[in-house]
Amino acid sequence: MEEEISLVELFEVLKKRLSMIISLSLIGLILASAFTFFIATPKYSATTQLLVNQTTGNTEGIQLNDINTNVQMINTYRDIIKGPVILEDVIKSLELDSTVSQLSEQIEVVTQDNSQVFSLSVTGENPYVASDIANSTASIFKDEVGNIMNVENVTIISESVPNTTPVSPNNLLNMIIGLLLGAMLGVGSAFLLEFMDKTVKDERFITDTLGWSTLGNVSEMTHDELAAKVTTAQSNPVNRRSKARV
Repeated sequence: MEEEISLVELFEVLKKRLSMIISLSLIGLILASAFTFFIATPKYSATTQLLVNQTTGNTEGIQLNDINTNVQMINTYRDIIKGPVILEDVIKSLELDSTVSQLSEQIEVVTQDNSQVFSLSVTGENPYVASDIANSTASIFKDEVGNIMNVENVTIISESVPNTTPVSPNNLLNMIIGLLLGAMLGVGSAFLLEFMDKTVKDERFITDTLGWSTLGNVSEMTHDELAAKVTTAQSNPVNRRSKARV
């Protein structure tokens, strides 16, 4: 029974502060929208696909062991691609105003399980520059990997093209997050204000908390009841006749 009463009280608190909760939710939505559309910088992605395929003179073709070796070498290629050996040449060829570490953070090498194909994805603020970086990195890596590891088993199978559709920010997701954060702030503020409110709200505080006995109560008249009382008093004037007889 106590749990049922406490739940009712919780809903009463939310109902009492409903306007504040709605207001803070809308404020969170507006702030998230302002950040998404006016402050956040759009990011674009460009992807180039490469194939690791060991050449062989064996008439029986490529064996399963060769394929497994190529797949395992992709992890090594990832480190080479994101290292200074390749990226320094990319920066020079494209005349980029970036350091090796900054460019490395823009590049992601994506692999699939048991696949000889891997993708080189570049994320940046300009879709055309991101596409140039992806293609240049793949080309320089293809040319240099033979000198680094004495192998020639990398082929570019799909060059990057500029994609003008931003991959971030996610407009809808950001607005939903802003709305939820505003609602959570409103609910938290509602309970905080209720907790800080020390006024006596009902008789239970006097009887249960203070242990006092109630001798009576005074009801507060509503505006309608007060208006009706005044109207009744005005329509029935007091009879002030007094007769004095000696």
